[in-house]
Amino acid sequence: MKNQTDEPMGGLGAQIMMASELGSAIVVLTVLGYFAGAWMDGRFQSSPYGVIVGISIGFGLGIAFVIKRSNDMDKKR
Repeated sequence: MKNQTDEPMGGLGAQIMMASELGSAIVVLTVLGYFAGAWMDGRFQSSPYGVIVGISIGFGLGIAFVIKRSNDMDKKR
């Protein structure tokens, strides 16, 4: 019988959870960037540049988070 600890990352359920966490992190950070950019547009009358910059920064932070988590998981192996 195969031992449970032989499976990397704890099995399929853990992998699905990790994928949903990483995907939702990108979405949440991008949406937060949108709202921050919209606030900046309203405050400084710079429409649509604040939204564009906010979305870009949020998406970039989301990608950076995914890369960092991926690297951390590779180190655990």
